[in-house]
Formats: sequence, structure tokens, C-alpha cells
Amino acid sequence: MLDFLGWIDGITASGVVIFGVVFGLFFIYKARKTKAKILNYLGLANLFAGLMYLGVFLDFLFVLVTTINMEYPITYGIVGILSYIWLAPAIITAIYIGAELLIPKAKWYVVIIFIILSIIFEILIFTDPFSAFKFQDPPSPGQLLSNYSVQTFSIAGILMAIFLLTIIVLLGVGFLVKGFQSSGILRTKFFLLSMGSIFFCGFGLIEGLFEPDIWVIFVRIGYLTSFWLMYYGLKT
Repeated sequence: MLDFLGWIDGITASGVVIFGVVFGLFFIYKARKTKAKILNYLGLANLFAGLMYLGVFLDFLFVLVTTINMEYPITYGIVGILSYIWLAPAIITAIYIGAELLIPKAKWYVVIIFIILSIIFEILIFTDPFSAFKFQDPPSPGQLLSNYSVQTFSIAGILMAIFLLTIIVLLGVGFLVKGFQSSGILRTKFFLLSMGSIFFCGFGLIEGLFEPDIWVIFVRIGYLTSFWLMYYGLKT
């Protein structure tokens, strides 16, 4: 049976997946309604970002239904793969948004580079997940959810660092500079986009590097907040 931390981990992961999908579909709906094409990409980015907790979410459901973890002992790294398979498309769509707003003439050069890096990342996590992630079995089946974190100095870990640093520099710092160069409502929008990008990367990095405990509640709330910050920065 799940202990307290297991429930916290499962409920917060479920919240991220559900709200990420709901926010994403809502943003896509708003894009169609307002003809704001870039909101489509934000909707997709939110869908993919929410699904980055899919492995934890499914492990939680599996424990609730069967009282044991989806994979115990961890042999194939399924929980990590099901979660991080969505990182690459989330990064590509986020990079597209930033490049479209900041460097529109060069956006496809930047996007293509990250598509190539993302393909490499996906191949690595599928072919050798244990080099990409550190896995830890629960003390006993169903007591906690399967735990995993990024192997910081693996090739996959380095690629993830490149992804997140690019988001922080291109979107976080880029939008912040644009905000200082602008005025009125446009300044506010760029500041919101900057904060949303930094929240997404900062809380995502904390989640990826450290084991979940009671503080995971605040980490995942911060992660969800990034969706709304970027939405209010892009809505017309």
C-alpha cells in the first residue's frame, strides 16, 4: 500500500498530466477561436510538458488498481521512458515559439538543429535508458512509486541540459530583454513569457535532478504555473 510520500508523488503527477492536457487543449481551442496561430504551438507544448509525468501517473494508477508497481523490480526503465519521451517535442515547440517571436528569419535553422538533437536524445533513452537515468525501486512493491532521475553527465543528461539552458537563454533572457525594450502591455507580455520559460526550466530541472519528497508539491505547482504565465503572455 502506498505510503504518504507515494500518495503525494502520485497525486501531484496526476495533476500535472491532467492539467497539462486540459490547458493544452484549451489553448488550442482559444487559438482556433482567436486565429492566434502561435497559441496552437503553446497548446502543443503544454500537452507534451504535461505528459512528461505520464510514467509516474501510470505507475500511480497501476498501484491503485493492482497494489504493485508497473515495473518491479525496474528492468526496462519503462517509467522513465514514458515520461521523458515527451521532453523532445515539448522543447521543439517551445523553441519554435521563442524563435518565432525573437528571431523569425532564423527560426527554422534553430528548430532544425533541435530536431536533430531531439532525435539523438530519443534514440538514447530508448536504446539505453539506464545510462540516461538513475532508477530506484520502491522498498517494497506498491509502497512508493518507481523513482528515477537524470544521469547528469550522460549524453542524454548533457542534451537535456542543453535543451533547458537554451530555453532559459532564448526564451527566459530573450523575452526579458524584449520586455525592457518595450512598453505598456507588450512589456507585461514579454515579462510573463520570460517568467513562464524560467519556471518551466527551473522547476523541471529540480524535478529531473532530485528525488521526490514532500517538496515535490511546490515543484509541480511551479511547473504548472509556467503554463498559465506563457498563456497570458501570448493571448491576444
